[in-house]
Amino acid sequence: MARRPDIAHRTELAERAFEAIRARGVHRTTMSDIATALEIKRPTLYWYFRDLGAIFETVFEETQRRYFAFAAARLADVEHPLDYLEALGRATLDFHRGRREVIVLLFQLWAVGGSEEPERVLARGRAAIEPMRAGLIARLEDGVRRGLVAPCDAAAIIDLAIAVTDGALVQWITRDAPAEPVLAEFRRRVLEP
Repeated sequence: MARRPDIAHRTELAERAFEAIRARGVHRTTMSDIATALEIKRPTLYWYFRDLGAIFETVFEETQRRYFAFAAARLADVEHPLDYLEALGRATLDFHRGRREVIVLLFQLWAVGGSEEPERVLARGRAAIEPMRAGLIARLEDGVRRGLVAPCDAAAIIDLAIAVTDGALVQWITRDAPAEPVLAEFRRRVLEP
């Protein structure tokens, strides 16, 4: 039976590799450069990561894991469905605050990192977010049943809330546009009526 990589060590290597890529720039970093920065041999690096795309995938998965834990902690005491949606948007923005450079680098690494299966990465991202989306829909539908929320298409509202949060995040990254007013306006114009 083939030996499998130690996941914790792989994650640590990916994070250190990501820092090396950040220091040198995506377009100026090779796998040899990363092996040198990590003080490991190239074959060892290739045993853990087949290419830059595999490093991206590992860093992306760890970032997702940390985000879900951060959001869960922030939402633990929020009960009203609309407050929950707003708190989730704010938690998302707060999690990414101060990480603009990291997000930009993740996009660059995904674009040029050699990931042979971008659709597979997207599918894994959808698989990670879908349970959260389903839970949000159920929470909103329950709010409608209990009379806490006006009748609505819960799935459409949740998709809109996700799109607004994602859009506000992208606008903050690309234009340095403040995201908080967007969330406040979404609450005032969409959620409260």
